[in-house]
Amino acid sequence: MPTPPPVLPLPSFPSFGEVLGEQLRICDRGLTCCTTDMEHKLSTHSRAEFDRLLRDTIGQVRTIFAAQATRFDEYFKELLKSSKKDFHEMFLRTYGMLYDRNSFIFKDMFDDLEKYYLTGGVDLTAALDSFFDRLYRKMFQVLNSQYTFNEMYMNCISQKMEELKPFGDVPKKLTVEVKRSFVATRTFVQALAIGRDVVKFIQEVGPTPECSRALMKMTYCPHCNGLPDLRPCSNYCLNVMRGCLAYHAELHQEWNNYINAMMMLASRLESSFNIESVVDPIDIKISDAIMNFQENGQVVSQELFRHCGKPRLGKRDARHELNFETLKFGHRENAVRPTTAAGTSIDRLVQGIRKKIKKTKSFWVQLSKIMCNNPQVAGQSKNLPADDCWNGLNKAKYSGDLMGEGLQNQTRNPEVHFDVSRQNSIINQQILTLKLITTKLTHAYNGLDVEWQDSSDWGDSSGSGSGSGFGEEEPTEDSFSDIYFSTPSNPTRFIPDNRTPPKASTASSRWQHSTIILIGATFLLWSFFQRKISIFDC
Repeated sequence: MPTPPPVLPLPSFPSFGEVLGEQLRICDRGLTCCTTDMEHKLSTHSRAEFDRLLRDTIGQVRTIFAAQATRFDEYFKELLKSSKKDFHEMFLRTYGMLYDRNSFIFKDMFDDLEKYYLTGGVDLTAALDSFFDRLYRKMFQVLNSQYTFNEMYMNCISQKMEELKPFGDVPKKLTVEVKRSFVATRTFVQALAIGRDVVKFIQEVGPTPECSRALMKMTYCPHCNGLPDLRPCSNYCLNVMRGCLAYHAELHQEWNNYINAMMMLASRLESSFNIESVVDPIDIKISDAIMNFQENGQVVSQELFRHCGKPRLGKRDARHELNFETLKFGHRENAVRPTTAAGTSIDRLVQGIRKKIKKTKSFWVQLSKIMCNNPQVAGQSKNLPADDCWNGLNKAKYSGDLMGEGLQNQTRNPEVHFDVSRQNSIINQQILTLKLITTKLTHAYNGLDVEWQDSSDWGDSSGSGSGSGFGEEEPTEDSFSDIYFSTPSNPTRFIPDNRTPPKASTASSRWQHSTIILIGATFLLWSFFQRKISIFDC
């Protein structure tokens, strides 16, 4: 990012009237305090001041999005890590070595989920289909360990999985829940980071030469006229700023569309797409699937033998026998899993993010007012007479018409001569970036697939990369608590989801479920061992 020009020290001013201003290019050419060299230095100084104030003001928005993106990213990674750990501990207690020998199947599933979140380069439906297919093959071999199966036979049984539904409806339901929640979660955190990067690129947009001229006229020509303490008239300042920030105001519509889409997806994350309600109990749901197969194992096996043929008997490998004593049964600790490093749940986290980003709505059309209200720009105070201000020529009331915001409204701006046909490539690129991420947010809100370029880094030139990419240090939000934002009512852009949010699973309910699983698993495993077969062992 280009560094703004340094703010130069102000030159000393001679007494008013000591210099003729015939050579001045911006200020009044009558009697003046300024030489041509001083005018040039003051013009450079005014531009540097404007650059700094504008970057600081816009930077406050960037800080909001950077901080929220980091918080959400840290929360989700901690949630996934905790879920993976709890999954391993529960299955190890429930199935002991039977699970431990085949834990790679489950590890690969978590790796796929993590890779999707980090890069977007995973087909979640295919990944979960593959997981349940591998689990199905493994359990079938173990339940029929007295037989030998070649790859052709295993491919045959895979073709019958959808028809036989050995795991019941768990795979279908879990795939739908995981897919829509992970898509929504990744899209949301990506959108936060893209909002951060869009603002970062906007900070690179500097003033035009016409804007620099108007800034000098407004801020330092009063000094040259012997009126250093005179502040610019309110509407005069607004016209200058609206001319200088015309390109920035072009972001208004797409930025608001983006914020609306963020707010709507956030509502999904608090209800039907709640990632906690999917990731937290994933161990219980997969254990349910395994128990379904255990209960129907004989029926499923007989149907597969009928369809794929009777397999031939094989030699039993004593090394793969398990004694009943090797199983480790025990109940889970009655403890609540920590949610985030800040101790906040998904609901509180998303509510906080919504509150923060809503403040930035309509920011780009309010930027001119924010700048003119800055004490360093010193817009006219409301309790001062209308003629007690600098109007660009002298101390008098400003008589020019107040221009609107945006490019097309600057055609008749009396303070900043503007070629409305001239485009700004940085602004146009960020408008396109906002359109693209808004489309992704809409798709995620509606439960549709969102395509991502498989990448491990965020913050590329288009602002649409992927991955975590939160290494950049940002100022804290607290340092910008006095920034002026409006919070207009949020227009409805999408059809809201009125379904009741899912209740978060509690430690008590999870312990009860685990107890049921343990009792059922004990009974089923005992019956299997009576037949000298062992689950997962092949």
